[in-house]
Amino acid sequence: MKPKRLHNEQWPVPRSREVGLFTDLTLYAEALALAQEYGAVTVSLLQRDLGQRMQKMRLVLRQSERTVERLMRELRYFDWLKPRSGSAEKLTIAPHMITPEGQQAFTLSRKDARAFRRLLTVKMQQVYVIPGWFIARLWQINPEGQGEVILPDPLDDWQPSSRDWNDTTWNETLHTQTLVAAQQARKASLNAFPIRDEDWLSAVQRAWNRLSNLKPRSQRKRGPASYSPRTRLALAMREASVGLLFDRVPYEADEPDFPGNRPPIYPRTFMGWCPRLEALEMIFYTDWHPWVAGRLLFPTSVFRSTAPEERFEPLGEIRHPNGNPFWLHQPTWNIMRIPFLSTLISVHQQQAMRSGALYVSLLDVRDEVCRQLRLSSLRFDRFLEQVVRELPISDFPWSVAIETDIREEQSSGAGQLRRPVYLRGVPHTLIALAHLPQDSEVKERSVL
Repeated sequence: MKPKRLHNEQWPVPRSREVGLFTDLTLYAEALALAQEYGAVTVSLLQRDLGQRMQKMRLVLRQSERTVERLMRELRYFDWLKPRSGSAEKLTIAPHMITPEGQQAFTLSRKDARAFRRLLTVKMQQVYVIPGWFIARLWQINPEGQGEVILPDPLDDWQPSSRDWNDTTWNETLHTQTLVAAQQARKASLNAFPIRDEDWLSAVQRAWNRLSNLKPRSQRKRGPASYSPRTRLALAMREASVGLLFDRVPYEADEPDFPGNRPPIYPRTFMGWCPRLEALEMIFYTDWHPWVAGRLLFPTSVFRSTAPEERFEPLGEIRHPNGNPFWLHQPTWNIMRIPFLSTLISVHQQQAMRSGALYVSLLDVRDEVCRQLRLSSLRFDRFLEQVVRELPISDFPWSVAIETDIREEQSSGAGQLRRPVYLRGVPHTLIALAHLPQDSEVKERSVL
């Protein structure tokens, strides 16, 4: 069955497709601060003076030259920096000065981080068009499931041996693993992967063949080069998923909704846009959900004509081609207090029973609570701070403990790329909840 078309109009032509793949949005404000301080900045100066920072679980000591070049280019697209008057040098060496609009953005970043994120959202929409289009596409892929989408990966229990680089045969095992991955995605979330098996198999095999024709990155190793079939199949699945679900023509539709002849995003830019849109509170995504082999993502925003103010924040500068304004799901604590506490306790109990331990991964709990309540990761952080302040109370006689311990799987490999939960700027990774008797202490606290 064809998905419902939301409109017949196309999104506007992007001003640029040259989006940077960096995902730390604090780089914008820090670059503006340096431009304000020095009067003018260059790529080399920014690379030297941008401070070290934690990116998810990974310490980044220095930004790459490519990252800083893209940062400078985007600040020019936003009209926040401009080449110094009379300078004819190319972007990589030209001194750039802060503009009046850039000064306003810098001031806003210091006064109100949330308002600065909203400004970044508007700017990215104006330049790239991708943010709004991406949200609309999620809702179009799975309208019954509130835009929830899964991009499958091979199942965890498939751990094949490495292959010689020239052994690129597409065999029955790869065929079976591709089908099993699609079946698992549909089982985990109905309608979150609405691709027919024949289309899925064909797209994954094409991607596998393309990847198999690439040369090894390094010929330095002695002996014949080899590769991991699991890694290559995962890459082929991601390429196929993005191509099928996020092309300019929606899957099984007849007309494009994005202008031009090129896909709106590619697998590489998709991997850059997801953390950006998450940081802007437009989506939530995770690659570590226990029920899903692959990436689970869903919108925490929507285009609609009206929305209740206690649950949604309007961003009127962004509009759907049909005229509907953009709304971020930003429910108040008063509205979400009972649902959040109930869901947090329920999810923690499930995780504790599964692991046999009171302290469980706060990140796993966060992922499922956000999925059930359609919350952004920043909203979850804010609500959890409220929980820590309030519990225990009479209607929820539970104690809560949040810890900063970093487990081995979180400090190495792919675990470093997972966003921790921040409470007052400090990353936390473990949570324990325990039911308490309804004693006088809890009753007294509930009265205060």
